[in-house]
Amino acid sequence: MSTPHASPEVTIPALASHFVVSFGLMAWCFFGTAGTLLWMEAWAYLVVQFAYSLLMTVWMWHHDPALLKSRTQFFKSGMHGRDQLFMVVFVLLFIPYLLIPGLDAVRYGWSAVPMPLEIAGLLGVAASMWLIFRVMQVNSFASPTIEVQKDRGHAVIDTGLYAIVRHPMYSGFMIYALCLPLALGSWWMLLPGLLICSSFLFRIPFEEKTLHSELDGYTDYCTRVCYRLIPGVW
Repeated sequence: MSTPHASPEVTIPALASHFVVSFGLMAWCFFGTAGTLLWMEAWAYLVVQFAYSLLMTVWMWHHDPALLKSRTQFFKSGMHGRDQLFMVVFVLLFIPYLLIPGLDAVRYGWSAVPMPLEIAGLLGVAASMWLIFRVMQVNSFASPTIEVQKDRGHAVIDTGLYAIVRHPMYSGFMIYALCLPLALGSWWMLLPGLLICSSFLFRIPFEEKTLHSELDGYTDYCTRVCYRLIPGVW
């Protein structure tokens, strides 16, 4: 088992700052656009998100500090131009994704999502986070950027969810992107959510091209696991 000392670059103050900044920005986007703090759905989501983020961070801190370091670095030197473009597009799509629901569901009331659907959406968000957590538990190389980490002995992962689909992290995040609008009661939030999902469909072929050429055994793995995101579909 790894210890916290195995990754001195990731410190508790740095992690605390990351939590404060990320959750502070989300809260500002939600409640600032809503114009009120009295938004039960947003509070419910933030509690679920915080709980899972804390669980994943603590697990990585104790069991896989190298993965924790990797997951906190979004723009790395040597990134391919198309990967940099993806990151920029992702950020540009995520901004309206966070700003729309407060305007839609609370301030102007454009959408009227039934409460059972909101609850189902929140459960879907929780399920997606659990899938992402399970992915990170088996794949120490789950970097947010496309890279083959040869310095860490990067190898093909074919256990857990990787025995079912080749990109379970993306599957989990796409479930998240489509369920959160329901959880927050915003139909209009689905529009940037769908665009975010589409961006992964464009990224996957480029990522697989890199893995085929640079990661030993990946071509073999693709013959065993045929589906990229959805079992039996694609």
